[in-house]
Amino acid sequence: MGYAKATWRVLVVAFLISVTLGTAAWGAPLARVEDLPHLMQLPIFQPGAPSLLYDDAGKVLGPIVPEYRIVLPLSRIPLKLRQAVIAAEDARFYEHGALDLKGIARATVRNIMSASVREGGSTITQQLAKTLFLTHERTIGRKVKELQLASELEQAYTKDQILGMYLNCIYFGHGAYGIEAAARTYFSKSVTELTLSETALLAGLPRAPGRYSPLIDIKRAKARRKYVLDRMVATGAIKQAQASRANLTPISVNPMFRSKGIAPWFVEYVRQQLEGRLGQIVVRHGELKIYTTLNAGMQRAAVKAISRGIAAIVQRKNERKEGGSVAPEGALIALDARTGEIKALVGGSDYSRSQFNRAVQARRQPGSAFKPLVYAAAFERGLSPRTILDDAPISFEIGTGHRSEAWAPENLDHRYRGPVTLRRALEESINVPTVRLISTIGIDPVIDLARRLGITSELRREYAMALGVSEVGLLELASAYQAFANRGSLSPPFAVRRVVGPGEIVLEEQFPQPQQVVREEIAFLLTSVLEGVVQRGTGRAAKRIGRPVAAKTGTSQAAEDLWFLGYTPSIVAGVWLGYDQHRSIGSHETAGKIAAPIWTDFMRQSLGDSPVEAFLPPEGVFPIFANQKTGQPTSSTDPEAIVEYVIQGQEEVLPSDVVLPITNASSPDVSGKEVLPPTPSR
Repeated sequence: MGYAKATWRVLVVAFLISVTLGTAAWGAPLARVEDLPHLMQLPIFQPGAPSLLYDDAGKVLGPIVPEYRIVLPLSRIPLKLRQAVIAAEDARFYEHGALDLKGIARATVRNIMSASVREGGSTITQQLAKTLFLTHERTIGRKVKELQLASELEQAYTKDQILGMYLNCIYFGHGAYGIEAAARTYFSKSVTELTLSETALLAGLPRAPGRYSPLIDIKRAKARRKYVLDRMVATGAIKQAQASRANLTPISVNPMFRSKGIAPWFVEYVRQQLEGRLGQIVVRHGELKIYTTLNAGMQRAAVKAISRGIAAIVQRKNERKEGGSVAPEGALIALDARTGEIKALVGGSDYSRSQFNRAVQARRQPGSAFKPLVYAAAFERGLSPRTILDDAPISFEIGTGHRSEAWAPENLDHRYRGPVTLRRALEESINVPTVRLISTIGIDPVIDLARRLGITSELRREYAMALGVSEVGLLELASAYQAFANRGSLSPPFAVRRVVGPGEIVLEEQFPQPQQVVREEIAFLLTSVLEGVVQRGTGRAAKRIGRPVAAKTGTSQAAEDLWFLGYTPSIVAGVWLGYDQHRSIGSHETAGKIAAPIWTDFMRQSLGDSPVEAFLPPEGVFPIFANQKTGQPTSSTDPEAIVEYVIQGQEEVLPSDVVLPITNASSPDVSGKEVLPPTPSR
């Protein structure tokens, strides 16, 4: 017993000497009272709450900043909650100074016995000092700085002030800093509404939020709650009977942010947009209610689709022994086809690893996903899906003078098919006829249409533009497809419907701003051809949706970028896959094999059992039977007959058995479900 007491005294004296020597012993400069900032004026201690985001159903998504803080004066924090935290973290808080010698000695012995830093024995004041000024490294040097700063805090502030600061800034897990933020995060209520059971559960979190969170491990949370209740009994805060009743209460959480973390790229996109208009302080700490366009269900579907798709790519590469240490990235964006509202946005595979938003910020070659713009421009100049182009070798002189050289576009399969219709050329994504087409109509009409469709990226003035060599963003290309889906009416994409400030003052409100940028007839002709891409062409993987879909694949040179963009009358979605540093995803890979299944996965989850809608021809467009190879009018008995569409005034005289009556469906229904016409635009 005497040896043990002597050991304690030696350890305590040695530790206090190290604190006294401070700078000399550890080489760390010591702070002085006058060097400390006026802590109560720091932003984290200012009254108010962070701005909150809401989804399109009016449900809370989460705070606009990762750190959720709400500051309360100590007088508004219930006594039992204060007692619970003190009992769990520092039972002698009001009795000792900056450090608790008994606690320090106990922790020091355990650390020496284990030959490592395993226990801190920190007081509430020490924890506050560490939280405000230091890192979380577990070294003796850092501990010395912590103790000295804690001593300065004790001199500068009262115990109640220190406890108030501690309860308002300590981390409780899941982004919640401070006890009020924690109460709302876990139970969707204020601290004044907490039960004893809930009080004890929250008081047990600061020690290790990731370990004791009831949202992660109920069993550990329950054990930690019992520990806190027992400590409250030991300190006289509650009676044993109260503790027993609280301990028998089942743990029941009611998270305020059920969808928090599902859309980090979207949240950051919204924050940047709003800070540019309203300012950083107002957006982050102005207690705003930000009502967004995000659909939580569609966002979850997008996250799952990208995750599963990338995992499938990695598995394919491993099976082919092409695997590497780096998995490809992916992005997905979904828009309301009628309003342009952003319904889902995934900017990469892992936000914690990379915050770069590939759906918005990246510029990549879209490959054949750009071709629909070329064909739409051709339709605007009087050509039709039945127009014949020659799929035969062609070359162009590029450059001038001594630097000129021949450029000969090739088809992906290195075959030539002879005369083909525009429909077939786009459905099968044949390169050579597409280049012939842009050489026929000219580059300027395509660029003009792209600008009308909202594409702002630089477009290279060359015939290769038709094959998607100009780099564009996923959001702007999806927005262009939105105009085709919405009968030629472009509604610029937006993410925020309304921003409401304190007192329910509306600071800003956004509405769809549709502009007719393409004639309805032209948009419908293109949509009809893109339906054929899914029925007969490179996008057949999307047929699994079982409803009318218009879409296009895009595979850039060497399969560095894989795209799939498509739409129903209600949803437009685009998928991109690739590496941040340009490299091939795989020599055998195409967008139809890899990107289309991800798009299909997302759309099937998002559409669910919603009514099936068809693309209806506008007034002045009527269906006929045409031979899919020649484009010539034919009868329904022709085995090569397909439904084609003609703009009134551009048709030749047609026999009566060629013209079809206009119905609710632009193509045969493959779903077995009732097909409904599109609902009116908002």
